[in-house]
Amino acid sequence: MFEGDKLVAMAGQRLHALPFAEVSAVCTHPNHLGRGYAKQLLIQQVNRIQAANQTPYLHVKDTNERAISVYESLGFAKRIPVFFYVIQRDK
Repeated sequence: MFEGDKLVAMAGQRLHALPFAEVSAVCTHPNHLGRGYAKQLLIQQVNRIQAANQTPYLHVKDTNERAISVYESLGFAKRIPVFFYVIQRDK
């Protein structure tokens, strides 16, 4: 979503492990939170995925309560915990 020429929110798709498709990169610029942009974009992605006869899924950090609330309002449910590790080189 753009406001003028500035990107303020986005969502896309990434992994397609048939019959599933991952909704990814759901994000809204902090100055534009609370306007329903993420929900609109999620609905658009879910509709595209379902039109392709696939099942949408997504990942979210368990501390991201704001996002979880939006996802649950659209019918997504928590399934299993997924663990992520960040590896970085010593400086």
